[in-house]
Amino acid sequence: MSHNESQHCSFSDVDELMKTVQLVVHIPTFLLGLLLNLLAIRGFRTFLKKRWPDYAATSIYMINLAVFDLLLVLSLPFKTILNHVQTSYPSFCTVVECLYFISMYGSVFTICFISLDRFLAIQYPLQASHFRSPRKIFGICCTIWVLVWAGSIPVYSFHGQVENYKCFHNMSDGTWSAKVFFPLEVFGFLLPMSIMGFCSSRSIHILIGRRDHTQDWVQQKACIWTIAANLAVFVVSFLPVHLAFFLQFLVRNGFIVECGAKQNISVFVQLSMCFSNVNCCLDVFCYYFVIKEFRMDIMAHRPSRAQLVLQDTMTTRG
Repeated sequence: MSHNESQHCSFSDVDELMKTVQLVVHIPTFLLGLLLNLLAIRGFRTFLKKRWPDYAATSIYMINLAVFDLLLVLSLPFKTILNHVQTSYPSFCTVVECLYFISMYGSVFTICFISLDRFLAIQYPLQASHFRSPRKIFGICCTIWVLVWAGSIPVYSFHGQVENYKCFHNMSDGTWSAKVFFPLEVFGFLLPMSIMGFCSSRSIHILIGRRDHTQDWVQQKACIWTIAANLAVFVVSFLPVHLAFFLQFLVRNGFIVECGAKQNISVFVQLSMCFSNVNCCLDVFCYYFVIKEFRMDIMAHRPSRAQLVLQDTMTTRG
């Protein structure tokens, strides 16, 4: 989100460097992200079909997250190509930018709601079936889609009347105005991160507190790893890029004027955006721990061989 040239400060070297970095990062991210998220969607669909009542809530959330990640993955080739050329189709550039930010903030909100859902289930286990019904979870996911699509409206005016139109660059001054930036920063990141931090810490605290009073500690330990993986992926993926956005806001509003600092911030913005895309691959850790948790729960509730023999014997005798 840097502009290529300023009156007294050139960003051409920075942009050339980042073109190479993006190719190195985006190609494996696209290939891995495409494969991993398709496998994740397939895996959670299987849980939905075979064990609908037990794992519906989490599976719906995870499929929703994987779809957002898949959307980001599919936007990467266009983002990379359009970053190298001067497009003569601004509307197509706007569509790619729109898909990119929809997928980013769709992932933010979905991960946030996964954390909130898990916390409520842990804190209020007796009421969990009421507020975690598949219909309600599906409604929440649909609401997330509506919110991120509505929130993408400012994307259509990202470039305004700037010259040398280029995708993901040359954003207009209006894009970096306080009335656009702060709602994005607060509602798109700070609020979800606060909710997720609170829910994750409380959930882990509750589960650890039950350690000496539960017979399925191994399963609850898997749940703790799932919560920790979600939180770690969220922070690593989205904290640097939103910090970079804030620094760029200071640059574009005249609070930072020194050329070297502006160039370094430009590198940080593009680098953090580049590596935030790896989130679509990092989410596989969340999928892994959730599926592991599902399987441990299935094994814990599966009747033993002795129980099956006894049940078969009783049936035969009857």
